[in-house]
Amino acid sequence: MSPAAPIGEFETLAARVDQAIAEVRHLDQEAQRKALALKSLIEEFHKLGLTKIVERLKADPRGKELLFELADDPSVYALFLMHGLVRSRAAVAASPPNALILVETLAASAAPAWITGPSLDSLADGKLFRLDQGKTSVIIIRLDSQVQAFRNECAHQGLPLDGGIVDREAGTITCPWHGFRYDCRSGECLTAPQKPLEPLLVRIENGTVFVRPHA
Repeated sequence: MSPAAPIGEFETLAARVDQAIAEVRHLDQEAQRKALALKSLIEEFHKLGLTKIVERLKADPRGKELLFELADDPSVYALFLMHGLVRSRAAVAASPPNALILVETLAASAAPAWITGPSLDSLADGKLFRLDQGKTSVIIIRLDSQVQAFRNECAHQGLPLDGGIVDREAGTITCPWHGFRYDCRSGECLTAPQKPLEPLLVRIENGTVFVRPHA
């Protein structure tokens, strides 16, 4: 294997990992098997410790806030994602069983602050709730214990979706303008798959829904 490069930024380290794995795959079959088995064991060892850390932090209000802040860092997010401690596309549920942290996507460090939304109790199941702050308009929908938020713009022509029709049983939103249909949980467009809604970060603290739009 090639000599190790000096420890640098996240991107440099990630590139070194990719290079090392690629080189391992060129070893003979038995050496490759042992190297990949060692890699898996180390990852499981790390996952066990990380899971305990996340669970303890999540049990404390300040710790939970710190987890969301940490997930904004690309290196921490990548580590959590590697071990299945975050999901790339998911809303924060009100009381998700056995969950750690659920974030929809990695936010840039310059992302806007969280917007205070409605109380969880005021969100009617299967109904759209519109939340406006400044130039930002958001739609929030609750399905059972899951809460999801999207930018209030149809991906077709950018028109507002808050007047759309929700089919609770099918789990879809239909745009009131031109009939484009979207999956309520993922934002996937069922009419034109290449035109999904823009999902936003959601969290629930003390019974209040908070939404953070992208930068």
